[in-house]
Amino acid sequence: MNLKKGLPILTLSALLLLSACSLLLGTPTSNPPTADPQTEVARIVAETMAAQTQIAQAVAETMAALVTDTPQPTQTLQYTYTQQYTFTPQFTYTLQPTYTLQYTFTPQFTHTPSTITVSVSAETNCRSGPGTPYDILGVMLPGQTAEVIGRSADNSTWIIKLPSNPLITCWLWGQWATVTGNPATLPVYAIPPTPTPPVTFTVAYESTIFCSPQYAFRFNITNNGSLTWQSIQIVVTDNNTSTTTTHTRDSFRSYAGCSLELDQLDLTPGETGPVSNINPGQINYNPAGHNFTAVFRLCSENGLLGTCVEKTLNFNP
Repeated sequence: MNLKKGLPILTLSALLLLSACSLLLGTPTSNPPTADPQTEVARIVAETMAAQTQIAQAVAETMAALVTDTPQPTQTLQYTYTQQYTFTPQFTYTLQPTYTLQYTFTPQFTHTPSTITVSVSAETNCRSGPGTPYDILGVMLPGQTAEVIGRSADNSTWIIKLPSNPLITCWLWGQWATVTGNPATLPVYAIPPTPTPPVTFTVAYESTIFCSPQYAFRFNITNNGSLTWQSIQIVVTDNNTSTTTTHTRDSFRSYAGCSLELDQLDLTPGETGPVSNINPGQINYNPAGHNFTAVFRLCSENGLLGTCVEKTLNFNP
């Protein structure tokens, strides 16, 4: 049933019923009756009947309306929820490769000259400098080969690595040397300062000299230094008898028996010479079996002057 259509009809029907009830009950009016009571009753009855007829008609119409009214479906509002999507942009970070500069190494070839070598045809000293004033550091023998690392300005001497010990560099005299390679490419070495020459000598007992009735001693002296010796003194002490003799001269004399054998004015560097303690210095007894001490003093000038060096020797004739 359609409530919207049925509601007015019911309302109207209710109003009619109320009106009819009012009529039946004889609701008094405000005005007094003006007609005959029977006539009035007949009128009221007639009006009531007419009202009832109207009510019945209204009810019938109402019922007809209720019957003939096609029920209308109740409309149900359907709410369709549509999900709303809020788009949040997503940023995807793509790592960009960092370009690394690549260096291509191109090898550079530097010309390295061949090793320059030297050999000798005779045994040759290798020194700390060019010449005999310099110390001997080693010896190079025939058949050996040494690396040459430098040269003297006049190309007379080669600076080499000593074959027996390459950690030592020395100056090789070129007299007996043969160089393999181009020596012009070698650096020129400055000549080192001349070493301070040693001032020394060595002495050794050689024999006993007899010139009746006297005895003396013969010694050999070698000059190992750079100075020339020109005067000598020999002090001989017999340790058994405490006897002392002294021999002094400005030359180096030696005897064979009673005869003068050699008289040298000096003793140059590298020279060896014999010397005897005679005239003065000899003794008047046979020294056999005795122990002696001799002190030698050599000087670079006559009269035991200049630079002097002393050596002591113990011996048994």
